[in-house]
This record gives sequence, C-alpha cells and structure tokens, in this order.
Amino acid sequence: MIDLTDLMKLQVSASLLNRLAEEDKSPSIVVGLKAVRTRAVAAAGPPLGAVKMSVSGMKKQFHKASQLLNERLMGAEGTKLDEDFLKMEKTVAVMNVLLGELMSRTTELLQPNPAYRAKLSMLSTVSRIRGQARTVGYPQTEGMLGKCMLLHGQELGPGSEFGGALMDVGGALQKIGQAKDVLDVSIKQTFIDPLQRLQQSDMKQIKYQLKKVNGQRLDFDYKKRRRGKVSTESVRLAWDKFMTSKELAERSMFILLDSDVDLIGPLAALVAALLDFHRNAQRMLLDLQSDLQARLTAASNKPARQFRSEKIRVGADPSSTVGFYHQLSAAAPRSSGEESSVTTSSPDSFISNFADCKLLLNQPCCRAIYSFTSKRDDELDFSEGEVIILTGQVDGDWYEGMLGERSGLLPVSYVEVLVPLPL
Repeated sequence: MIDLTDLMKLQVSASLLNRLAEEDKSPSIVVGLKAVRTRAVAAAGPPLGAVKMSVSGMKKQFHKASQLLNERLMGAEGTKLDEDFLKMEKTVAVMNVLLGELMSRTTELLQPNPAYRAKLSMLSTVSRIRGQARTVGYPQTEGMLGKCMLLHGQELGPGSEFGGALMDVGGALQKIGQAKDVLDVSIKQTFIDPLQRLQQSDMKQIKYQLKKVNGQRLDFDYKKRRRGKVSTESVRLAWDKFMTSKELAERSMFILLDSDVDLIGPLAALVAALLDFHRNAQRMLLDLQSDLQARLTAASNKPARQFRSEKIRVGADPSSTVGFYHQLSAAAPRSSGEESSVTTSSPDSFISNFADCKLLLNQPCCRAIYSFTSKRDDELDFSEGEVIILTGQVDGDWYEGMLGERSGLLPVSYVEVLVPLPL
C-alpha cells in the first residue's frame, strides 16, 4: 500500500522530469519519466485500499529519478565508468546505427522506388497475417523497359528492321531484369539477413544490459549519497548489483567487437553477388551489341529499294471506296463509265541476310564509307557500304583486305572498322 506522501513525491518528480525532458531528450531521462508516470497513474487510479504493488520497487524508481535530477540539475557527480567501458559503449552505439543504415541503403540500392517498396512491405505484411507466401516481386526497371520494347517490336512486325532490333534489345533487358531478381534474393539471404539477426539478437541484448547498468548505477549513487540514512549493507548490495551488470555488459560488448571479423563474410558475399550480376549483364549486353552491329551492317549492305508502282484498273463509280481514292488521285475528271488507272505504292519485301553478316563479323572486317577506285594493280576497288574482310595493316594509311575473290590494299580513311585486327 502507498501513502499520500509517496504519491506527492512521485507527482513532484514527474513535474521536474517533464521540465527537464524539454531541455534534454536523453534516453535515461525519458525512461525515468515513463517510470514515474506509470507509478503515479497506477497509484492515483483506484482507491488506496485496493492498490497492491511493490512499494520498494516504486521507491527504487523514485530514487533513480531523484539521483538523475541531482546529476542533471544540481551538478551532482555520479560514479564514473572506466575509459575502456565507455569506448566500447561508444563503438557499439556506432555499430548499431551502422547496421540500420547498411540494411536501409542496401534495400534502396536493390529497390530504388520508395512507392513500390512501401507497397511490397504492405503486401508482405498482409500475406504473413493470412499465412500465405508472398508471390509479388519488385518490378525491375530493366524488365519493364524490355517488355515495352518487345510489345512494340511485335506490333511493327518482322518486316521492320527497327522492330526486329527492338525485340532483340527487349529480350536482353528482360533477361537482365531476371538476373537482378536473382541478385535481390542473393543479397537478402547472404548480407541483409545476417545483419538483421545480429541487430535483433546481440545488439538488442547489449542495449538492454547497458540500460540495466545505468539503472544500477543510479541506484548505487543515490544510496551512496544518503549513506547516513541507508544501511551499509544496502549500499554494498547496490554496488555488487552495479558491478555484476557492468561486467555482463562489458563481456557482451567485448565478444561482439572481438568477432567483428565475422561481418567481413556477409560483406564479401555482397561484393560477389554484385560482381556476378554485372558480369552476366556485361555478357548479355556484349552479345546484344554484336547482334545489333550485325543487323546494322546487314541493313546497310542490302541493295537500295526502288519505288515500284502497280497499275490498278478501277471504275469511275463515285459511290465506291476505290472510286473515292481514284477521284482524289486523278489528274482530271473522266466521263461516266470510262476506266482510268491510278498508281499505288507497293514496297518490295526484303529479307536481310542477317546470319551471313553475323558470321562475317566474327572476323576482322570494315565497312566502306566512301567509294574507292584503284590507281595501282595492288589496290582494291570497292563501293560505299560494302563490307571488306581485313587481312592485315601495312602502315597507318593502308589496310590489306579481301572483297569476294579480290584482294588488295585499301586506304584507312575510306573505311570504318567493324571488327578490329588482333594486336
């Protein structure tokens, strides 16, 4: 049972702590304020005869708050912890902040869109509540761009060179997006999860132990300050509890800091996963570049298409659709029933020899950017746009090459190298 005097003391302590908390937001003040508020509310709530709680425990919290107020407001000096302990405590605090930042920034690296991250987090929570496995993954930007290219490339059709190139690039980007999904899973399992387990187990335990050390120190300092009114045995017992909690916290911090080499493993796994992803992406992009260059070369080597018109016999009936176009294109009106001819464009369909050009690019070659007429027997004639196989280089001005069954020298300034000669 608590008496009115203790209740008044609690209310005064709460008022002082409220005033102090406005100036100093340290965790110890917040903890003391919450403890005093809890005790005061619990004591003032039901009738005094119905209150059943540990008076000694409540008084202990009041003593701690009183000691904290004396240190903060009155300048009372508390028990000083040794330098090694304070240094370890500071290092552990840095590591705790570091772990949170690493996990947050790594997630931002893998999933840069905050809106999608929030959506995935909500879906994950709902799935966990329902007991279902999450099936929705983060939409990779490479995969979204690849899907767009594939869709429009298919709409352009196989007769379009640009449409075919779009489909090639879209397929490669979708593969890169799939590789990034694998990267996400790998980094989460090998880097983020170990850091999260460390933060939620060892770091959490050390944080609790440090909080307990601070509480035991305040209790000891209060009893030491009131040595004349508190028994020596009580002071000694408070000292023993303080030293025991300090030793436990110190040992936990030492073990954590001494085993920080174990954190190099997850860091190495992160680098390995990133390196593997970028290697795969580079290989895919190099293959894509080769395919696009071959497609470009094949398109530049195909003969120029000539506009060809076809004559279509149509009647002069104004009510028909064909007659409508005829009237728009006719040079002059015709008499009724007279037949006329109009021209409609019909481009020749051309299928480029893409496979042969791709084989050609597997060896050193160049494309002519200007036509060249030989002036000597050992020089090679060629026309603009032709692809020439390179067999060697005489000096900085002349290559040796083959064009069909012919071979000879060709000027360097007249060609663009597609596949360079080996060094």
